Amino acid sequence: MKNEFFKNKQGEPVLLTGLQCHNSSTGSPKLDEAIAAVKKFGGNVLEAPVYWYWLEPSKGVYDLTHVKDLIHKTRDAGLYLVILWFGANKNGHPNYVPEYVKLAPETYRLAVAPGGAAEPSMSPHCRETMLADQKAFVELMKCIREEDETHGTVLAVQVENEAGLGGTDRDYSALAQEDYQKPVPKELQGVTIEDSGASLKDNTWIGRFGRYANEAFTSWYQARFIDEIAAAGKAVYDLPMYVNAMIGEPMGIGGVSYNSGGPVVRMLDIWKKAAPHIDLLSPDIYCPAKTDYLHFCEAYAREDNPLFIPESGFRGISASLNVIRAVAQYGAIGVCCFGAESALDEKGELREEAKDASVSFQMVQNIAPLLIKYRGTGRIHGLIQEEFMTKQLIVLPDYRITAHFGPYRRSREEQGDTRGRGILVQTGDYEFYLTGDRVAVDFLIRPQPEEENPYSWIQSRQSKQLNFLSVEEGHFENGQWVVDFRRNGDESNYELYARKGEVVRIRLNPMMGAKGGVKE
Repeated sequence: MKNEFFKNKQGEPVLLTGLQCHNSSTGSPKLDEAIAAVKKFGGNVLEAPVYWYWLEPSKGVYDLTHVKDLIHKTRDAGLYLVILWFGANKNGHPNYVPEYVKLAPETYRLAVAPGGAAEPSMSPHCRETMLADQKAFVELMKCIREEDETHGTVLAVQVENEAGLGGTDRDYSALAQEDYQKPVPKELQGVTIEDSGASLKDNTWIGRFGRYANEAFTSWYQARFIDEIAAAGKAVYDLPMYVNAMIGEPMGIGGVSYNSGGPVVRMLDIWKKAAPHIDLLSPDIYCPAKTDYLHFCEAYAREDNPLFIPESGFRGISASLNVIRAVAQYGAIGVCCFGAESALDEKGELREEAKDASVSFQMVQNIAPLLIKYRGTGRIHGLIQEEFMTKQLIVLPDYRITAHFGPYRRSREEQGDTRGRGILVQTGDYEFYLTGDRVAVDFLIRPQPEEENPYSWIQSRQSKQLNFLSVEEGHFENGQWVVDFRRNGDESNYELYARKGEVVRIRLNPMMGAKGGVKE
């Protein structure tokens, strides 16, 4: 990706947080519910599909009505839009291909399982399918350009959805077998897969990729299939394009527990070589467990692949913590949750199980200008109340910062199951911004190595944040800080707290600690 962030029409980076609607909502009244849910959630983007079978109801006849309606409704709501192309591949299946494709399997070929039976997945070895998909995708990109180029509502396009083969590790048809007998493409020289057991003695798929040969083979051809589609679309309108992954390994097996051939962790290097026109390879992470979630964040947050999570869950404590992990710890340029309409109750309000995640997403948006500016600098710190934790220590060159979790004396919150979490950004030697919920911080200046008698002033409140210059609640407008409320006295004499996603600017006194004392 040329830029590490999605950009608006003015060329300014945008950190995406929002919701994806359900699969069949575009072109229906459900779309209005999805848009309302994004706004209730505090997000700035709607992810929504467009459908090949609607876009091309009969061969060579194109109807862009549902695409135009989607763009205009999202724009009118003041949101950004990420369009999901549901073409030849939706979760490994051809659900959204036109009827003329479904009725001509001799032309638009299905993959074949080892036993010879057809699988409900379009073969990535069939050029006729790719060309038909490509033509429809080009019409989509023309429509986006014509309807939106001057507005910039659409920030990115997802090409296909959780691509790959469901039910088999590769296509065993005669057509695919011809490709399998060819040498491994020269572009993959030097690419290896950990734990493959490959002999590397020859340039066959087995020789190069061992036990993962079939999945590697499928990944190359699936990625090439999608890259040709993306390249043609970019030639019409050069928007950022990404491919999302149905993750499954290391515990799963390709073609069994997840789609074989998609950009899963062990296939990322193959996809990067095979699909140069795809800007991002993006994991759909529904793992609530911390260790699993961090495994995938770390794998996809690469120098050549900024982390964007297009799908995740919105329910419960894990969702509220994971968005902070992704953004603060791994510099995610966007995190979205699936199932927008399901986040609302019958009265159109956020369901209880969605509220904690909503607050976390609002934290991210409220402090987004700083997350964008300081990404990758080491100045962004995630504050997360892990299980059994009451405090978290952050040690910086000049400060020991303790985050305290739970309801605080000045916040008057009730006890509950909500976990404390937040983000702390250092913007200067003595300046910090805090956003969070059920979290508070205090600062202790660290003694210099040459200080002979630090004990006396470490024990003094002069060395702590009581000696601040100012503590302000506020918000950002067009990237500029606006003060809403100035704290002092009882509102700042103890830990400096943040509630429900509010943002607090903390300016410490450079004369803290020993510097503020008068030495005889």
